[in-house]
Amino acid sequence: MLYIFIVYAIVKIENSVKNYIETSMNLDERKDILKGWVSIRKHYNEGAFLQFMEKKKELVKTVSCVLLGILLLVFALLLPKKGNRLYKLALSLILGGGISNVGDRLLKGRVLDYFSINIGRLKKIVFNLADFAIFIGSFLLMLASLGHQKQIEQP
Repeated sequence: MLYIFIVYAIVKIENSVKNYIETSMNLDERKDILKGWVSIRKHYNEGAFLQFMEKKKELVKTVSCVLLGILLLVFALLLPKKGNRLYKLALSLILGGGISNVGDRLLKGRVLDYFSINIGRLKKIVFNLADFAIFIGSFLLMLASLGHQKQIEQP
């Protein structure tokens, strides 16, 4: 139940933040916070991560839906099993972010991104919380897989 709540919380929080940004900011308006380390701005992404394939929106939608469906299936199969907490947490984060972004892509034709980190090259990249959840979840999934691999290799 905890993992389903994590998915729900990410989707709910992300949709609330996106609605706030959508209604309270102009396109590419910028507000610096946290002493200038982070900028909040309204930016639309019509492709995948970093505007990848923005000219092929339908392909991005299709691939996103297929991947989300596969992840939902894996999550549904893994959820009732005991243990595997790191895998479940990782998939919860990825699914919460994925549902939010894929929902935007299907309903609005684009994803709203709204924050950037003002360090080096990251200044040019605009994220949203869903992207961050997907990134953290992917990192945890990699850690879980490495830990699982070490268990297999031990005699």
